[in-house]
Amino acid sequence: MENLTQNLSEKIKLHGKAIFILILLQLLIDMLYVWLYPTVNPTRASLIGATAFIVLLIPWLEKQVGLGKLAFLPIFVNALLGALSVQAGWVASKSAASGVLHIGILIITYFVLVKVRK
Repeated sequence: MENLTQNLSEKIKLHGKAIFILILLQLLIDMLYVWLYPTVNPTRASLIGATAFIVLLIPWLEKQVGLGKLAFLPIFVNALLGALSVQAGWVASKSAASGVLHIGILIITYFVLVKVRK
């Protein structure tokens, strides 16, 4: 039982660290593009995804996230679906609801990729 608890604790730490890194990276990249390309649309989402792809090629970050070359996908999917939800009028840009939606999309996409990679 103790081994199972320790294994679960290690998995929570591993996934928690990866999700934290992805959320922080998305926030930093998004802050950059608020200044470089202020319009919320799929083009900006693509730029955010491309930037995440390049940044996540850094070996240390790639290892921490643990998704290999697919590590950028949670950020790209999050940016794209977030931009589309703002354009559709479902949430307002920079609102608390938008923030919760972004975190939810990123976490769900991360775990889908973890499951697909197994």
